[in-house]
Amino acid sequence: MNGTLLIFGLVVLGVLSGRWRLPAVAGWLVVVGLVGGAHVALLEADPIARMVGICLVLLAGMKALVYRAWGGNLGWAEYALFALGWFGMDPGSFQKRRDGLSWRNDVGLGVLLMLLGTGGAWWVWKMEWQQIQVMFLPMSLGFHFGALRVLKGGLRRAGFPVRTLFPNVLRARGLGDFWSLRWNVGYSQMMQRVVGRPLERKWGRTWSVLAVFVVSGLLHELAITLPVRAGYGLPTAYFTGQGLLVLLEARWGRRFGKLATLLLVVVPLGSLFPPAFQNGVIARCLTIFER
Repeated sequence: MNGTLLIFGLVVLGVLSGRWRLPAVAGWLVVVGLVGGAHVALLEADPIARMVGICLVLLAGMKALVYRAWGGNLGWAEYALFALGWFGMDPGSFQKRRDGLSWRNDVGLGVLLMLLGTGGAWWVWKMEWQQIQVMFLPMSLGFHFGALRVLKGGLRRAGFPVRTLFPNVLRARGLGDFWSLRWNVGYSQMMQRVVGRPLERKWGRTWSVLAVFVVSGLLHELAITLPVRAGYGLPTAYFTGQGLLVLLEARWGRRFGKLATLLLVVVPLGSLFPPAFQNGVIARCLTIFER
């Protein structure tokens, strides 16, 4: 219980730090401090609880960084909704409500994908499949493409013009297109605001693109390897490799194409999710069907 209360306090502190307008370096130090506090608070906790707690604190800290980089101003209610009620990283979507936004299709499609994802996860559990690509697919379908689509519909019904975070990945025409426009658009926006654009002005586009992927790897270390305290370096290697391939694609002047893109993303997922995380978090999440 004490750990839960401390995590709650760290999340609140992270959200509040977004209103302090700290310099970028100080903002990053706050994020590191918050995640360090979450790590210590949950040292004796179950890996799943550690993952959830650390990710909540990390998300709160990154929301604050994005809000400061955005440079606009939201009322307290709108800021709280942006920071705590949405996984996207565009504060401007909460600046002004709009009438007549479409939302029903998002809710309907989202519910359908949640059901399909849940059914697929049950089948994976029943068949005792242990391959990371097979375990991850239905869980991602239910949450990333389903639940977040329902949340999008709810916010649009309330008048906030939020956008789809996970558009159809099967339409990705290349690796750069996949990571910038198809997979977790909110995360891509975040990385451009707090890493890509600031560094591009200093280092140029090539190094800023590579930095975005390296920092993405480090952030995924906090969300994946830190909770299970194993596999350090593998998520960073995965994203660094993806960044080099994106740069190669751009230099080549030709997109990899749909099939090659999906293979390049999916085949090495074992390095993004090391065995300790696969067994201690993903596979154990599937045991919910035992109840």
